[in-house]
Amino acid sequence: MKKLILYSALALTLTGTAFAQPSGGPGGPPGEDPCKTERQTYCKDSRHGHESDRCLREYMSKLSETCKNHINEMLSRFEKFRSACAADEEKYCKNVERGPAHMRCMRENESKLSAACKAALPSPPPGGGPRM
Repeated sequence: MKKLILYSALALTLTGTAFAQPSGGPGGPPGEDPCKTERQTYCKDSRHGHESDRCLREYMSKLSETCKNHINEMLSRFEKFRSACAADEEKYCKNVERGPAHMRCMRENESKLSAACKAALPSPPPGGGPRM
């Protein structure tokens, strides 16, 4: 179950739906995917989103350090968020499907969230909505 949660988190983070990195990460312009080259090299036939993220995981040992570091950073952010927001998620968004709708629910309830959860809640992606 824990692996399923981590893989779901990885899917969210890599697609930028929840934990977009405004700086674009080391070596790239703002908003650029740090794993763009790897997606084009190993996963060009995969659809953007979960399928592409699943593909990247299959090639984890071949990914650049920049891409691996990005994935690890996003997983770390997600773990901090999950830890800080577990009670708030249960209270306000229990019946909302994981993914963009779930993050939208958390943001819609931001004024009611605990201080720790508010601090861990990721900023919305550029453009105000989830990117698909």
